[in-house]
Amino acid sequence: MRFAAYSCNGFSDGIDPDIFKGEGFDSGFDPVWADLLQHHEERPFHALMGGGDQIYCDPLTKEPELVEYMKLKTNSEKIGYPLTDSIAFAIDRFYFNHYCLVFRNGCFAKAISQIPMVNMLDDHDLIDGFGSYPERLQRSTLFKQIGARGYFFFLLFQCFTVDTVDGTLVEPGQHTFKSMIIGEDGPYIPFPSHSSLHWFGAKTWLLMLDCRAERRKDLILTPKTYEHVFAILRELPDDVEHLIIQLGIPISYPRMNLAERMIHSDGILAKVTHSGFFGSFANKFNKDMELLDDLSDHWTASNHKRERNWFILQLQALALERKLRISFVSGDVHLAAVGCFKTYPGKRKKTEKGKGVIQPPFDHRYMVNIVSSAIVNTPPPPPAQATLNMLAGHKHRTLHYYHTDEVMLPVFQEGLRTDTRHLNYVAGARNYTIGERDPSTGEFVFDVRVERRTGQGETKGYVVRIPPPQWEPSVADGHSLVHPEHAKHRHIGHPHHNEKEFDKAVNRQS
Repeated sequence: MRFAAYSCNGFSDGIDPDIFKGEGFDSGFDPVWADLLQHHEERPFHALMGGGDQIYCDPLTKEPELVEYMKLKTNSEKIGYPLTDSIAFAIDRFYFNHYCLVFRNGCFAKAISQIPMVNMLDDHDLIDGFGSYPERLQRSTLFKQIGARGYFFFLLFQCFTVDTVDGTLVEPGQHTFKSMIIGEDGPYIPFPSHSSLHWFGAKTWLLMLDCRAERRKDLILTPKTYEHVFAILRELPDDVEHLIIQLGIPISYPRMNLAERMIHSDGILAKVTHSGFFGSFANKFNKDMELLDDLSDHWTASNHKRERNWFILQLQALALERKLRISFVSGDVHLAAVGCFKTYPGKRKKTEKGKGVIQPPFDHRYMVNIVSSAIVNTPPPPPAQATLNMLAGHKHRTLHYYHTDEVMLPVFQEGLRTDTRHLNYVAGARNYTIGERDPSTGEFVFDVRVERRTGQGETKGYVVRIPPPQWEPSVADGHSLVHPEHAKHRHIGHPHHNEKEFDKAVNRQS
């Protein structure tokens, strides 16, 4: 089965789409989609995987009925602003009309009319940053209405389901759509999360994890939802070799801790922004710096780090027990990159003597994160790309205690138009990814397609091959045969159940 994965199918506010329009194209939205359609014509795709931000709903704030709300200067005024019937109608009117406009225009419309699609949302499918703003703003009447209606229209247009019609039965396979996994209710929207698990060809399944519906500033998924999802994954057929997990935001990515501290609500730059000096950099909802909601979204952000590490360790246990090669596909960051978890071989002397090193086919901890973003939106400016490329080479000791190393892979050795590149860890151009299993080797092959020249409608491929699992399953006579240290973490509860134990065990060397 052959699929194309994409994310960030729109332009941020203030970007001129015509800058990305080359000769022969009517819109800056179309060039990379035209390349995807050309590959579809040469060898058809069986599925189109939308990894978040399939539609940018941020223009909602420009609706006439919301102008007064957007002009309010203080958080308290916005939090207390009433939800009127006219505003509620305007929100519905916007989402419906905006979906009809985006989903029936240009090369994107042509693609989704030809290729079956599976989708998962990220923030822009609702509105920029939803779920990562302060609690009082998220729980305000008007903001909750935006989230509720945005999620309703996401389910309707992208998942083809309506909860009041199809129900929210939590038993696996009992939903109208057998692939649907219903989680816990969201804190800010009147819906449970809607993840999904899909058969994706021989020996391959795809888990699309809803990391937006239950999101809070300090939590991505609730313990009960994790428990439900892992129970279903442990029942996958025995012949499955590859489990691909789609996460809207990368789980293995260069850290931005310094930037996060500087622009946090009590950081240096944030205080200057709140003073009004850098007003153009302020978020339109709560006057925090514009990038704060993006950084707060990241799995590697300080407020999500414990949960991320716990999740990785649980996936390692699943991979070992079920002999599954787990890979991630993510978007969001407007760059192409490849992160990787693997077994930590120990100190350098041990590695140099060849001890402790496990080759990828035999390493259950070997998990690659394909980051493919954006198919339409603009890449970060060159200085930001260079900074991320530099940070990609930094060492992370967070999970060394559990024999896990984390690196970025220097996949982008060749230039888009030259023989070599200076930035080997990130590709700062628009992109999408082709994925398929190679039946001759059992490898799963990801081909990251990066735009050669802006607006020209041609991409260059960077191939990453993921080996099938070649270790022995960990279960014998009903018991887990794992390293004692590894076995410990299987019983560590979700970080929100037992924060002290989790901090001690997982963040010992962070």
